[in-house]
Amino acid sequence: MPEGIEKKAGETVGPGKYICLDCGHEEVLDKSEQDLRKCPKCACEEYQCVPMTHIRPDIKSPEDVANPPKR
Repeated sequence: MPEGIEKKAGETVGPGKYICLDCGHEEVLDKSEQDLRKCPKCACEEYQCVPMTHIRPDIKSPEDVANPPKR
């Protein structure tokens, strides 16, 4: 898995996978400009972020997330 970026609860984030640093719970967000919430399992406020652009290099915008290009 590519190295991610750390984000905190309350930050406005874009699409991607957010992995709780304490318990490993994964939140997958598919819309742009959402507020990241505390982990629903352990209330941790810190996540490692794997932006959607790291999951699929052909995903470059929130519109691409909603309608991914065909492979």
